[in-house]
Amino acid sequence: MTEEVLVYINNHLDSKITLESLAEVTGYSPFHLHRKLSADLGMSLGKYIQQQRLHTAAYFLALTRIPLDDIKYLVGFADNSSFGRAFKKQYQVSPMQYRVSQKHQQNFPPQTFSYVASKGPQSRNVAKMARLFPSHGDYFSKKVYAVWKDVANFIDSIGRAPADFEYYSILHECPHLSGNKQCRYDAAIVPKGFELPSEPFLQAKIMEGHYIQFDFCSKVKEYGRVSGEINNWLSRQSTVRHRNGVSYFKFDTLPNPNSPDNLFIHWYLPIE
Repeated sequence: MTEEVLVYINNHLDSKITLESLAEVTGYSPFHLHRKLSADLGMSLGKYIQQQRLHTAAYFLALTRIPLDDIKYLVGFADNSSFGRAFKKQYQVSPMQYRVSQKHQQNFPPQTFSYVASKGPQSRNVAKMARLFPSHGDYFSKKVYAVWKDVANFIDSIGRAPADFEYYSILHECPHLSGNKQCRYDAAIVPKGFELPSEPFLQAKIMEGHYIQFDFCSKVKEYGRVSGEINNWLSRQSTVRHRNGVSYFKFDTLPNPNSPDNLFIHWYLPIE
């Protein structure tokens, strides 16, 4: 029961977490749940949740390039002042000082774990024209990111900067269902406000239709567990039905094939 609650907490750090919502997850009364969790954790539930929010913030600050203004919302703080006060109380420095100082990160090393936000917002998207870089690989291996070297070389060859594009991975199948280790994996880039020269065999419309979005951040070796967790959540929803079709990872920056761990990813899964 405790493990189930902790997973729920870690997947809802960007939301308000109440004892009542946790009780619904477990079927226990709020009173019994609070006593049980406090005994198992060795601290109050509120203190544990605050601690997890701040540990996650430190992880984002040290190991990702997520903007500081976004991090506070991802870990459940409404404004900079409350986030800054809580972070400094825990880590003795401001969030920005922690991000830029290797010394502070060594004194208070970030815990590495998987972040998954289970809100699952839905959207209907208009197709975007993308330039494709086809490849195959194991979705759960760092080697699949090798294709992004070709993307970086292409951007450089046309005199553009990484900030001029949006970045997507196109996942053509689900390894959990197919059992395949080598799957089709395409890198795709969408220019911002300009058109690329026409290349009929390397262009395609992407992101068209109805999708549900999950945000996550983890090491690549954790992708299999994270995707299984999200698919299990999706299968239990009575109001959302998965449909056939490709899914997409959207990256906030051009992925570095030499260091693909801890990328913040928006995963779009096709639904009816």
